[in-house]
Amino acid sequence: MIPNKAEVTVTGWLNDVKDFDWGRALKVAVDVRKKNHQDEWETVDKTVYDVTTDDKSGNFDGVKQVTVTGRITGTNVFQKRDGSSGFSVKVRAENIVAADEQKTGHAAVNAVWPTVIPGQGKPSDESAPF
Repeated sequence: MIPNKAEVTVTGWLNDVKDFDWGRALKVAVDVRKKNHQDEWETVDKTVYDVTTDDKSGNFDGVKQVTVTGRITGTNVFQKRDGSSGFSVKVRAENIVAADEQKTGHAAVNAVWPTVIPGQGKPSDESAPF
């Protein structure tokens, strides 16, 4: 039997990191975007995620974006600086990775096997799995 599991993955802007005796708390914001009347994308809101983890490893100095995988544990209503109400989603993280450490597609392949133009430069890598 497959166990029930609800998991969420969020990639967003890392706004704050605080270390505590029990672990780490991060505030991650995700832009909510839509097209305007001029058919241009604009940010209309932000969704805030209050992320907690007991894992204090990893250095987030200089990190601008992270991808968090975990489970939603609740919600929170807070007062914004302008006096209006805000809403955040609480997430208990299983994994947090700096977005610049995640290479996908061509970037990942080129990091392992650089692009080579036949007849120019170094010979191609014969260990490529294709």
